[in-house]
Amino acid sequence: MEKTMNMPRAAALAAFLEGMMVLAFLYGLSREVEKVEKPQVTLIQLTQAPEAPKTVPPPPTPKPPPPKPEVHRTVAHQEPTPAPTPVPTPAPAPPPVAPTPVTPAPPQKVAEAAPAPPQHLRPADISVTFADKVRSAVQGAVVFPMAARAAHLSGQTKVTFDYKDGVASAASVLTTSGNRILDKAALAAVHVAHFPAATAEYAGRVLTFEIWVKFLGVDEHE
Repeated sequence: MEKTMNMPRAAALAAFLEGMMVLAFLYGLSREVEKVEKPQVTLIQLTQAPEAPKTVPPPPTPKPPPPKPEVHRTVAHQEPTPAPTPVPTPAPAPPPVAPTPVTPAPPQKVAEAAPAPPQHLRPADISVTFADKVRSAVQGAVVFPMAARAAHLSGQTKVTFDYKDGVASAASVLTTSGNRILDKAALAAVHVAHFPAATAEYAGRVLTFEIWVKFLGVDEHE
């Protein structure tokens, strides 16, 4: 029985040893193959050239601060304070003097200027005597037109005009006679009449007259 059991162990041990030898042979063989196949590599270490130092730009020069503006301070010119003026001591007031009574002067009478006479007089302002003289002068200058006389015309025309210092102007018809021939003859009589000279009362003044100029027929009498 023990012989039977020892036989497998011996076989197993022998197989193990044989296997180990085989492994050792294979290992030694592999080492030789590596020496033959593996070329000898010479490691050349490349030395890296040192990097050139980087040029760092210099920092920018700071700009100087702008100059501060000069502030001109105006010093007010102060006038010197005048010394106080000494106040003079008032002199004593003289004793009051009684006022002298003043007699008021009598009021003077102011002569009133006479009003200036009007320079333009109307018929109502002219005296009847002077108005008759002017009327007679106009009536005496009437020339009866031949055409009116041949037609047996008659009538009267009222004319108005201004008189100044013996000269008539601005003659016009106020009331017509109904016939233009007679009216024109009445105005012509005013322009050719010889008027009386102005009296001292009417000298240099304008007088307005209103006069009836009559044209009588052959059988008519004034």
